Amino acid sequence: MRVVRNIKFRIRSIKFRIIGYYFITILITISLLGLVLWIGIKEYYYKTMESTLKDQVNLSTKFYSKYLNTSDVKRVYEDLEESFFSNLDVEVQILDRESRVIWDDLGIVPGTRLDYADIRRALQNDTAVWIGKPDGSYSSNKIMSVSAPLKIDSNIIGVLRVVSTMDLVDNLLKSIGILIAFVGLIVMVTTTILSAVISNTITRPLKKVTNAAKSMAKGQFDLKVEKIYEDEVGTMAETLNYMAQEINKSEKLKNEFISSISHELKTPLTSIKGWALTLKLKEFTDVEQREKGLDIIIQESKRLSLLVNELLDFSKFASAKMKVTLEEMNVGDLLEDIVLEMEPRIKRSNINLEYDIKPLPIIEGDRNRLKQVFINVIDNSLKFTEPGGTIQIKAELQGDFIDISIKDNGLGIKTEYLPKVKEKFYKGNSSKHGSGLGLAISDEIINLHGGSLDIISKYKNGTEVNIKLKVRNL
Repeated sequence: MRVVRNIKFRIRSIKFRIIGYYFITILITISLLGLVLWIGIKEYYYKTMESTLKDQVNLSTKFYSKYLNTSDVKRVYEDLEESFFSNLDVEVQILDRESRVIWDDLGIVPGTRLDYADIRRALQNDTAVWIGKPDGSYSSNKIMSVSAPLKIDSNIIGVLRVVSTMDLVDNLLKSIGILIAFVGLIVMVTTTILSAVISNTITRPLKKVTNAAKSMAKGQFDLKVEKIYEDEVGTMAETLNYMAQEINKSEKLKNEFISSISHELKTPLTSIKGWALTLKLKEFTDVEQREKGLDIIIQESKRLSLLVNELLDFSKFASAKMKVTLEEMNVGDLLEDIVLEMEPRIKRSNINLEYDIKPLPIIEGDRNRLKQVFINVIDNSLKFTEPGGTIQIKAELQGDFIDISIKDNGLGIKTEYLPKVKEKFYKGNSSKHGSGLGLAISDEIINLHGGSLDIISKYKNGTEVNIKLKVRNL
């Protein structure tokens, strides 16, 4: 059973399929070419022999009609044989109008009637050829016979027939056929060897790619597939390497995310648990401290709620199930509400807030989702802006878009990190609170609104987030 499976595997392998296809293609090609060549050579030799015999027979009959002009058959035969057939390996027959043999040097008894196609056509005033094995006992081999009418004053008095054996020509053709077959065999063997070499140039790199893919399937993503040729297999190797690199990167981000989320969850939970246990103590009677503890529990609970909401949003984002509920709304009013809501926190952080919100048209948007985006961006500005810094919020209509700018003069982002800040799990500064999902989710929400979110930043010189929302015709 194992042997059968091995045989099936070898037959199904690309290498043996390539060799098999090459072999079948060359076999058919060589066979057809060899057959055509052999038929062409055969036709050439047969036509040459036929032409030679025809020329001699026609010349003989013309000579007879013009110069001999005698009814003495024996004299005709002797003159013709001496003049025209002495240098040819042929046998000569002379027949009368009834196809009976008058003279023959093949040993046929005079008076014997012969019935062949060439004789019949010769009696109809035509020079004809017949190839085959005669019915009589005078020859068992294939012959070629050429018959032409003998005439006196344009009257047919008989037939001159020349017979030649085909043994020499057929043996020569047989030798040529063997030579063609031998050359074809050499070509087949050479082609099979070359196809095996060529298939190795395909199957070896493919085998390496396959083995690497199997290893990657087992979780070994540190492998790198060597690219040997600039072809499809080479492209496949590059794709696998890129895939492994991205998976490694994703694994690293995932681990960092798990570590970050664990820390983000642990900190508020620790605070909540600590204050809850403290407040439970009977001897704890300080009203001011109790109020402070309750405030901390409420704040940390809000932080936990935000983290959970971000994780839920990310789950929808990753599964492409995030949706927006569009309704008529005014972005300017939304921004003013957010400014009022966050103003106390901004003041506590000792940061200056400047905002310039021009009158804006009504658009179709998801108020809660857009609020989530603006709060996230402003929250990032607060995290990375030192006390005494400034945050500027501007909103105005530009063409078919509402252009919203949130700019700070805080820490900024290094050039090499700027393309990554909208990637999920990415955190520019791991010491700051957050899951690294905020900007990725915000970017997706803006995209669902048909807009764009772009970030311009210079390290130690602040960051500007530009959000464009398309004005829809209501």
